[in-house]
Amino acid sequence: MTKYLSDKLTIIYTILIIMVVYIHSSYEEAKNYELASFLQSFTGAGICRIANCLFFSISGYLFARNISSIKDVFLKIKKRLRTLLVPYLLWNIIFVLWFVVLDVIPGVSQYVNSSGILQRILHQPILQTLYDLWVSPAAFQLWFLRDLIVMMLFTPILWYWSKKHWISALIAATISTCFYGWLIYFWLGIIAATNRIDIEDYYKRTWLIISCSLIYVGYAFYVGIYGLLPSYIDFAINLCGLYAVWVVYDLLTNKDKGELTKVIPYKWICGYSFFIYLFHEPTFSVIKKLGLAIFGVNELSIITLYYINPWIMVAVAVLVARIMQHMIPSVYKILTGGR
Repeated sequence: MTKYLSDKLTIIYTILIIMVVYIHSSYEEAKNYELASFLQSFTGAGICRIANCLFFSISGYLFARNISSIKDVFLKIKKRLRTLLVPYLLWNIIFVLWFVVLDVIPGVSQYVNSSGILQRILHQPILQTLYDLWVSPAAFQLWFLRDLIVMMLFTPILWYWSKKHWISALIAATISTCFYGWLIYFWLGIIAATNRIDIEDYYKRTWLIISCSLIYVGYAFYVGIYGLLPSYIDFAINLCGLYAVWVVYDLLTNKDKGELTKVIPYKWICGYSFFIYLFHEPTFSVIKKLGLAIFGVNELSIITLYYINPWIMVAVAVLVARIMQHMIPSVYKILTGGR
């Protein structure tokens, strides 16, 4: 992997996790205001919708690259499970404990919607508690990590199939969207890696870039006004979004010289994307509700807070991460799977 691609992935990961935070930044109160409701749908369900698709695609590609045998597949599964499963288990427990702590702190409980987590755990069967903790999961944002872990378990089949007959694998991946919409993105990454598709030197034509970008942004406007289209149309538009985001990054950078433009303040954000993802809930709920308590519930405050809150959340997460790295580096390493 070249330094340019390594830097590109680092920055794109950061951009994508900020998109995920924007998806979770919406206010229920916005449905009472036309403009606020449109902007939330346009941004979160529209523009930022591509985040999870690209996350899965990159994960599949990075998993399958440099694999030459089925033995290598199992070795990678073992390594990935160690770096993904431990954070998944720990952060679901932390999520519940964090809610419980916030719920009992005077003056803070009003900003936390714990939904009676502690009461449910104490009064329901142990099997139901285990299900709520690690299958549901308790920390709702970890559904991505849960699904990624499950997909990893099937990579021997996906890798072998993609390597031996990529056309039928691509057809099967497309058909899988009828049953589970996320698998195809992970599988596309595996197909690209096993067939040595160069994701640095790829087809770039002005007409294709403009077309995909217009379709992607145009659909975001449609979502903001009318809502989502059927899944098979949604998938086709997501492919345009994947291409648009990937190529626009290259247009914003000087690839020949390997110099990165200052798209985001990457020097202090990048490298913490996984921690931001793990940490941002339920802390983000407090930030969101506190903002409304200070500025009141009206359309202007909802719109303003919707766009500002994610950056506050990112700043808080990075600050906490840096403090942990300085004071308890071993704990931070365990919580982030060695990242």
